[in-house]
Amino acid sequence: MKYTAVSLQLLVTLKVMLYRRLASLVFAACSTAALPALAAAEGSDYVYCSNGIVCFRDPCPSGNALDLATGKVIKGVALNTTELALQDRAAPDTSDKLHAGQLVVRGSIQHRGEPNEPPMLVVTRIERASGKAERRRCAAH
Repeated sequence: MKYTAVSLQLLVTLKVMLYRRLASLVFAACSTAALPALAAAEGSDYVYCSNGIVCFRDPCPSGNALDLATGKVIKGVALNTTELALQDRAAPDTSDKLHAGQLVVRGSIQHRGEPNEPPMLVVTRIERASGKAERRRCAAH
């Protein structure tokens, strides 16, 4: 089979167009797949408060988390502060304030490990001090 210069040029052009189209489709698919992960990484604002359960090992469902965006209280939540900035984690009163519901934190509720393990509030940032109404709502459940 003999190819002319024009037919070779046409084949090369078609091949380039095909690769560009494929690349744009792959990029679109990757971008769409990344959106839920980005939304989860951003998180929501929560007030965490102790529910009175005392555990001797982790994970421990020792708290409730009030989602300030929805007003929903998630019961039996374990607390994970490993994603929190070191200076916030190292502050002497951070743990006490967290368990007392005195802080509004940014984070996300994640389900890790076995299905019977409690959901975990992964705290990424301390936003502000909580108000009395927020503390009352969290502790009421």
